[in-house]
Amino acid sequence: MDEYNDDDLPSKSALKREVSALQEVGEKLMNLKAADRARLPLTDALVRAIDESKRITAHEARRRHAQYVGKLMRAADGDAIELALAALDDPLRHKRLLDWMERLDRSDNSKAAQVIVDEVMQTYAAADRQHLRNLLRNYFASRLPAGKQPDPDLPEDRAALDKLQRERRKVYDYFNMLERNAPL
Repeated sequence: MDEYNDDDLPSKSALKREVSALQEVGEKLMNLKAADRARLPLTDALVRAIDESKRITAHEARRRHAQYVGKLMRAADGDAIELALAALDDPLRHKRLLDWMERLDRSDNSKAAQVIVDEVMQTYAAADRQHLRNLLRNYFASRLPAGKQPDPDLPEDRAALDKLQRERRKVYDYFNMLERNAPL
């Protein structure tokens, strides 16, 4: 005769903690922007429920709807969603972009920046190597010669500084676009 073993089943308190955690994740999902939500691995039913939450304004109704979203997350892959949500909030992702820009500022030319190009290509599969090289070539071409101090009062130096800022912004925007569109 087999003995019944209760130790294999989770306790009622553990189940409540899990449901509460899924409800909190559901509330986070309901507060995300549409572009960020599109990057997450959500099921169609979950996307519809989250879209429906935008029209619910009453506090208690939103709480109940968050419970419903948590219930749908149990049916979906909740762990994958939680990992993707954590990756979305990861502050190191933005720090990596700033680190690349600082290293570009310290580089002498586009050949010295090849290491950064390789890192970007390895990190973001959707990156376009040729476009990135063109951006970097334009960025390095817009730099002032070493040792020359720009005079903001001179129109040609002011134009050169503006062009440098514009080209630097283009490189940063491209890195940022890759980051925003990268799958989690």
